[in-house]
Amino acid sequence: MFREVTVRFTTLVALGCLAASALAPAAPAYRQPDLDKEIFKVKEISLDKFDRSGLVSALISVGRDFDDEDKVDYELRAHALAIAARLDPENERLKTTLAQLKADGTTISETNTKARVSSRLASGIRALTRKADAEANQLCAAYVCDVALRLEPKGESSPKIKESQDTLTKAGRKADWQGILGKVIVRQKNPEKSPPGTPIRRIIMDDEKEEVAEKKEVKMPGGTGKAFARNQNHANGLVVLQLEGGNFAGSASTVNATALREPGLDGLLFTFNQGVGSMMGGCLEEVVKFLRIRYDSKPEKIPNGFRIELGFQDKYVPKDGPSAATLFTIVLDSLFSGDELDEGFACTGDITADGMVQKIGGTSGKIRGATKRGCKIVGIPEGNGKEVADVLLMDGPDQLLNIQIFTMKNFDEAAAISRKTKSASVQAVLDSFTKIAEVVKARGHDILKNKEVQKRLDAIVSKMPNHLSAKLLLEYAKGTNPKVLTVGGSFKEIQGASSGIFKQLGVLFLQIRGEKDKIPTLTITEEQQKEAKESVATIKKLSSNIDPKLKTFTEAVINVCQAYADGPKTDEKPEDFSKRLKDGMEKVQTANEKLLKDPSIMEDLMD
Repeated sequence: MFREVTVRFTTLVALGCLAASALAPAAPAYRQPDLDKEIFKVKEISLDKFDRSGLVSALISVGRDFDDEDKVDYELRAHALAIAARLDPENERLKTTLAQLKADGTTISETNTKARVSSRLASGIRALTRKADAEANQLCAAYVCDVALRLEPKGESSPKIKESQDTLTKAGRKADWQGILGKVIVRQKNPEKSPPGTPIRRIIMDDEKEEVAEKKEVKMPGGTGKAFARNQNHANGLVVLQLEGGNFAGSASTVNATALREPGLDGLLFTFNQGVGSMMGGCLEEVVKFLRIRYDSKPEKIPNGFRIELGFQDKYVPKDGPSAATLFTIVLDSLFSGDELDEGFACTGDITADGMVQKIGGTSGKIRGATKRGCKIVGIPEGNGKEVADVLLMDGPDQLLNIQIFTMKNFDEAAAISRKTKSASVQAVLDSFTKIAEVVKARGHDILKNKEVQKRLDAIVSKMPNHLSAKLLLEYAKGTNPKVLTVGGSFKEIQGASSGIFKQLGVLFLQIRGEKDKIPTLTITEEQQKEAKESVATIKKLSSNIDPKLKTFTEAVINVCQAYADGPKTDEKPEDFSKRLKDGMEKVQTANEKLLKDPSIMEDLMD
């Protein structure tokens, strides 16, 4: 299943498919402040230019990262920025901070301590309260006091700030933040929202659509059954999230289904144990349609008056995306059928109402995570099979020996490998592969060249052509496995090696967003140069495995990283160096856009 990608560019370039999955943990939720609601009469604030500038600067600093080990909480950041935005709405530093928090949930670090910012806030409070009869000033000061004391409750400036707050409270001036924060933003860093392997996703800053987690409920008509065959069951879904440096970490996360009788309910009501995004809510509708069709001729299997809740192992973080749809279908179907599920099984994949399993993103990371979690059988969409060949090329055969990977074309293929009690033919294949894997682990990869081992692998593939581990190991044994990464895999590897550098550059150029002719001054640390050198070395090492279609794009990325690693040339002015980097980033963008317009590239991504 693929969705047309409509993207806009705002100077910040983010490399690769941003692969947080449908079940992946998200960063702590940031809620954008309402900049329009009146909390004090802005036009009546009386502050000279110097005092206003100092106070606004201190409030913006509250919204940014500190040198201190502990970070400021998101709610406090939003409250401080809400005051700053009322006092100086056109402040560029404010705009940058708001935009970055909205886009990434992170912000720009400053050489600042909470004690220093607290002192600056105290100065702003004194300036506001100089005029005892200025009502707007007094109320604004009450809000600033609240922010300052939450930032540094026991700091050197805190007693004076608390004294001011008590005086203001007695005069009826008290901060009231009710309704000042918007809804929780669920960040769509998700390969399932765009074709897997999409080379670059530009971050939409100003008017991006905010996905809000909502309680999703889907109804299904009841039948003649008295109860479900099972009232509870669970299985493992595959998750992957992008790490700070751009690489990916995967794992398996349990999803459970619980059916409870609901007095007065007509039919069946399917829901989640938490709010979810629109894509996940939509996939539940498809799952329920499939179940209705599947059991339409078996009304005795369908009870009436039950509420069925899907629960997540990590229920306190936002969820979205369709990649858990096949897992939902397997778990929910087992309530009707009564089948017990294999504890060692995990899967990923979208699904349609007619039971066809659809392609998703982040497959390679998910498989690595399932292996680490101890899963023995993994089901992936048939359309993602080529990505596993990338795993073999980059990691070698061990990954395929540790886990039996199957492609799933439809629900029946998923059911065949997910049940605890499998058919005799499927179990025989699983047992045969386990024995081969044990021999290879004990005697080394060279044993795969043995004709008898290859004969047994060939027999497995003949019986179950969707046994991907056996198929790829057989190709590896014969030397016929792909030696070049898929287009999506090539982009992913380039991204993993370079996204840390591009993130640093993106933060820099984000600050001058909308100022076409302005070039910022760039300071690079030795640690950052070292990271850039490692990026160049990694990409060059990968060059023989990267799809040749990406040659120009790869060279453009290397050139930016190399320039970053080398630093300014002798006698090169700082602004000239920054411009050279900016020009390099634009070449990366141009090369990327050319690739996205190439039908053969898009066909590879969508294959």
